[in-house]
Amino acid sequence: MLFSKIKLSEPIKVSTGTAYGYILAEDIFAPIDLPIFDASSVDGYAITYHLPLTTYHFTIIGEIKAGDDAHYELKPGQAVRIFTGAMVPSSAIEVVMQEQVERNGDQLKFNDLYKQGHYVRRQGSQLKKGEPVLQKGTFLHPGVIGFLASMGQAEIAVYQKPKASFIVTGNEIIRPGKSLAPGQIYESNSFSLLAALQQMTINPVHMLQAKDTREDLDKQVQTAIKDSDIIILTGGISVGEYDLVYNALKDAGAETLFYKVAQRPGKPLWVGYLENKWIFALPGNPAAVMACYYEYVYPTIRMMCGFANPEMKKVKLKLLKEIKDSDQRAAFIRAKITDDGIIPEDKQDSGMMISFAGGDALIYVPKETTHMAKDEMVEVHLLPFGIA
Repeated sequence: MLFSKIKLSEPIKVSTGTAYGYILAEDIFAPIDLPIFDASSVDGYAITYHLPLTTYHFTIIGEIKAGDDAHYELKPGQAVRIFTGAMVPSSAIEVVMQEQVERNGDQLKFNDLYKQGHYVRRQGSQLKKGEPVLQKGTFLHPGVIGFLASMGQAEIAVYQKPKASFIVTGNEIIRPGKSLAPGQIYESNSFSLLAALQQMTINPVHMLQAKDTREDLDKQVQTAIKDSDIIILTGGISVGEYDLVYNALKDAGAETLFYKVAQRPGKPLWVGYLENKWIFALPGNPAAVMACYYEYVYPTIRMMCGFANPEMKKVKLKLLKEIKDSDQRAAFIRAKITDDGIIPEDKQDSGMMISFAGGDALIYVPKETTHMAKDEMVEVHLLPFGIA
């Protein structure tokens, strides 16, 4: 229901040097031949001759470095010193590696290592001008960016990344580095969300904290909505007396897409929208925040950015330890992948981040499944820790 409503962001132009992490919004055709000229692939000598080769000694008449114009018109028995990447004269028959010749002053002859070859990267051998080379939807990783630069592409069209903000709520939370008073806990959700967004090369517009009052919450919500395409809230979305987020969002004009999901962690999840802005009100418990972020927010952002496969990669792996679950809800079990399969982490409480720190995947337990046996093949969602 959520993903069917997500729309692509508008394309924008960015410089090739700042394009990492974007998705290409246009097809790319080669603007030039690559290589653009015949180039030497080794350090050696460009030569020309008439057969038979065994009769030849060569006279060196010059030198061509990378970046030089190859203006020499070689005659049989002549050679020029040439370096890797340098333009090969059109009159040269081949380039000989420097290891395959003996040089004495301006005189050159083949040694016993010589084997006839070319060592020339021919113009257009990688691609021809006008040839289709990249499709719209390509992820711009370092290899793609380097390739674009090698064709002289200074800027490209990409799908704009959404502007994101988050609000953490609660009177009980304080920033790390301060002393805890009785009843207080260190706030970690903003750190997790900041890192998760930066992993997608998105720097939040606003990183806000709201106290458990409507006045403060309304103020922070208005600030986030004004400047953002994606708004993430943590805490205050359940049904307690100080869970104020639902009404604050409703009064701000947000429409509810769905509220409360039969899953754990993260049952009190609210997702809605205001015009073209998407709002995710996640539970406050840190592990629930991360599970809901990667299952719902992460694919939403990737869809807006133009990813063809926006969700986490899903695979089937052998379960190395049985799972017993009396809960009727679906579950996302933090787990660790090994060479033999996957093993659930201990300490699955929604407030415990240690299992996220040690894990790299979520085992999906379908609704009303009460038992998964050891050695059973199970659905695993690969957390994108350390990958795009």
